[in-house]
Amino acid sequence: MKLAASVIKTFKENIRDWKVLAMVLLFAPFFLLIMYLLYGRGATTYDLGILNLDEGNASTALIEMIDRKKGPDGSKLFNISHIATVDELEGRVKEKVIDIGMVLPPDYSTLPSVAHLYGSMNNVRYPVAAVMVADEVQKQGMAAAKITLPITISETFLERQLPMNEFDGYVPGLLTLAILMILFTATASIVKENDKKTLIRLKLSRLGAFHFLAAICIVQAFIAVGAMMLSYWTALGLGYSPSGNFGTVLLVGVLSSLSMVSISLVVASFLRTVFDVLTVGCFPFFILMFFSGSMFPLPKLPLFSIQGHSLGITDILPLTHTVNAFNKVLNYGAGWNEIKFDLFMILILTLVYFLAGLGLYQRRRLSWG
Repeated sequence: MKLAASVIKTFKENIRDWKVLAMVLLFAPFFLLIMYLLYGRGATTYDLGILNLDEGNASTALIEMIDRKKGPDGSKLFNISHIATVDELEGRVKEKVIDIGMVLPPDYSTLPSVAHLYGSMNNVRYPVAAVMVADEVQKQGMAAAKITLPITISETFLERQLPMNEFDGYVPGLLTLAILMILFTATASIVKENDKKTLIRLKLSRLGAFHFLAAICIVQAFIAVGAMMLSYWTALGLGYSPSGNFGTVLLVGVLSSLSMVSISLVVASFLRTVFDVLTVGCFPFFILMFFSGSMFPLPKLPLFSIQGHSLGITDILPLTHTVNAFNKVLNYGAGWNEIKFDLFMILILTLVYFLAGLGLYQRRRLSWG
């Protein structure tokens, strides 16, 4: 009964703070919409600007080869635009109007010759485009010189369904971000009892520390799962097509939500006011966001292994395993059996952080038995 009463109390308090609740629920869907507008233009194509100074057949044949180049899904890889001067080409590259520029000199049809590529390393699309353009140039050169390589390369993609555009690659990380946002509301729900001096009333009611913190965990975990599901459905509405099933995604989301609330208990133990949550609380938020790999992939620095699974320093963060699990499910179509190690690690870390948070908060803020 005490736990149920505490859950109802915590739930009503979150409903009253509807603006904060709305921010947590809509933060990740909002970023999904922004990413879709920026990167959801259908299949990925690269803008190539060509300045052709050659009047021979080789340059025309090369341009046709590049124009015919297709992606793994059969879509066109390059949008080609013809440019009149080098200055215009350099200007378009600098302004990122085109991803890569290529100048074919007047003697290009006379072997040997050089094709000049122009690009900016500040444009993350340039390296990929440059590799593919260079590959076509080399193919033409080897064909003209009648050279046959003794060894060729065959690619095998492990994804069950290849990403159509950059937007698809951001979805697993943004689902993780939806769960991460609960760090602020969960921590604030704990801290504000001390900030508003209502902690004394809870002590007088003989509500145990376990029931008090467990009630907050239950409510905040529901909010986190709701935010994750809303983000998932937003992605589906924007055209995202996952490889795995929703049940497995939901299982990862539920366990990850509990882990984030457990971390919130640890964070709340060192904060006194809601203002501290909005200032000092940003530090653990950014640590979790960047070092879990939810924003961009991080190199693996293995320290030891468990049953063939290597673990590094970032694996002490539950969200690291959340990102891994979401990637496996959404990109590779993995089922729960294939992510059971990630689920096991999330569960173990959830228990560790919850017990640590319970002990710290009871010692630093409470005197309950």
